[in-house]
Amino acid sequence: MPTNPYNQHTREQLYAAAQKRAAKLLDGPHSDTGHLLLALAMELHEARMATRGPGGDLKGAGTLLDAHGPRLELLLRNARHEVLLDAADVVLGPKARAWLNPGYYEGSPVQRGMASDAGLLEVLAELELLRKR
Repeated sequence: MPTNPYNQHTREQLYAAAQKRAAKLLDGPHSDTGHLLLALAMELHEARMATRGPGGDLKGAGTLLDAHGPRLELLLRNARHEVLLDAADVVLGPKARAWLNPGYYEGSPVQRGMASDAGLLEVLAELELLRKR
């Protein structure tokens, strides 16, 4: 069996490769695979945006905290989002995304869960109640 040529790719390289391959598949008999690649590429894009370094922010008069604080908050929000998606998938299966974000409104489960650790715990408790039903 041939080795996977993508195993050593960075997230940025995987994102670009998935986008390029999806574009070739969307108009053919494998359009479902193309759509899958696009969805996965967007997940990689979100992760890539969260891991971009703040080195350029240090060139001004900013401190390390000024440069890294916003990145830390973004990484924490993304981590809470990943936990929410995983937990909702386990409990609700295909209905998970609709439950987390049932429409754009203030206080949706996904908004509360991503906003803070306390919000995440609150939404996980709600999911736990649903799981026990």
